[in-house]
Amino acid sequence: MNKMKKILAVGLASVLAVSFAACSNGGNAADDTSAPSEEANAAAAKTGYSVISSISDVEDTTLTIDSVCAAVLVDAEGKIIDVKIDEAQTKPDLAKDDGNVDEAGLRTKLEKKEDYNMKGASPIGKEWYEQIAAFEAWAKGKTADQITAGVGEDGYPSDADLKAGCTIHVTDIAAAVANAVNNAQDLGASATDTLKLDINTEKYYESNETNLQYDSSYAIVTLDAEGKITSCLIDASQAKCSMEDGKFTVAEGSFKSKKELKEDYNMKGASPIGKEWYEQAEAFETWAKGKTADQITAGIGEDGYPSDADLKAGCTIHASAIAQNVADAVNA
Repeated sequence: MNKMKKILAVGLASVLAVSFAACSNGGNAADDTSAPSEEANAAAAKTGYSVISSISDVEDTTLTIDSVCAAVLVDAEGKIIDVKIDEAQTKPDLAKDDGNVDEAGLRTKLEKKEDYNMKGASPIGKEWYEQIAAFEAWAKGKTADQITAGVGEDGYPSDADLKAGCTIHVTDIAAAVANAVNNAQDLGASATDTLKLDINTEKYYESNETNLQYDSSYAIVTLDAEGKITSCLIDASQAKCSMEDGKFTVAEGSFKSKKELKEDYNMKGASPIGKEWYEQAEAFETWAKGKTADQITAGIGEDGYPSDADLKAGCTIHASAIAQNVADAVNA
């Protein structure tokens, strides 16, 4: 009887030892691998953007150029994980230095912050950047349809939660966010990545100085925990404002970005590699993945053109402003 107790005791000890080993190894004695890292568990996410540009309020010597840009990170169900919104609003005046808008006037609405000066006219006493922050917070977790459903026919917020923090006209803002969700692509981003957006606006004249032109460039990036780019999207919109006898003759209405123009941008014939702007932009986006801000700017030579061999294979356009735009987005 005592011998039998000894056998049972030895057997029980063996079972407990195996059980302890199994618990120490994640609950499966046959599995000796460690638990997946946080990166491995991160779900894939789609990156998208949309730009809505228009020329309005055209008078003899003044007009307004608006470009709303929305960038999104979207999950597998089409719900917004994160969203960034900004707007370039440029108001050239031919009566003042031939339409030259100074550096302060070229800032985006977010960059202007209190200088945008709409708080006094706001029924909730909030500046544009504050109301956009409220819109972004409200948009998270929503689909494209839910975004547009939160806006009334008059273009103002109709959703009660949105109205509490945002009372500005949001037709183009909501449309840009919804379009960005619908345009989102699987470009390598994860749900845990950080989303960034940067807009830069500059002024150009055509050679005969009868056409005033303002270009807004957009850079959208997602970053991993090390600050490396996991996805990148770039675009630009050119507002070409025709003039005659010192007066604007341009028509009001919307205009397309360079990517939206595709073949109609018509630079393929002048390209040494026979590629349109949107094709070269896509090559830049692919090249940018896995890089830091410093590595992006290091890929451009002193002449402003790509110097990195891999980049030059698919992108030969003047890219110093593009690279700086992307670097600024990373560092934003």
